[in-house]
Amino acid sequence: MTVATKALSLFCDTADIDIKVDTAETTVATNLYKTYLSGLAGATLTLSGSWDPTVTTGPASVLFAQIALNQVGTTTAVIFYPAGNNAGQGTSHTFNALLSDYKESSKVSDKVAFSCSLLVTGVDTVAQL
Repeated sequence: MTVATKALSLFCDTADIDIKVDTAETTVATNLYKTYLSGLAGATLTLSGSWDPTVTTGPASVLFAQIALNQVGTTTAVIFYPAGNNAGQGTSHTFNALLSDYKESSKVSDKVAFSCSLLVTGVDTVAQL
């Protein structure tokens, strides 16, 4: 997992990509079942894991920098390896994204954690490793 060329895999407990396709219902009154047309696809990558305040490599520094870039309309390069990044282990997703939310949470009996969502903008290129 890299966001803006920074490796975040060491900090992530979970990474989920959610791909959805817009649909438009085309059912007419005489149909017994609904009918649909497919539209455009979109995706969101959600990350969560251990918070680390390291100034140059921790998720806080990497993701906070993306918030500032998003405000001027700049997207972030992301590479997501669902099964790891070794050759022969599944696929990779490569895309540009906007950071849509970031959260830090702290509980007395648990680690400090972070979570964020990256909204895919443009094409998600999937490649076999």
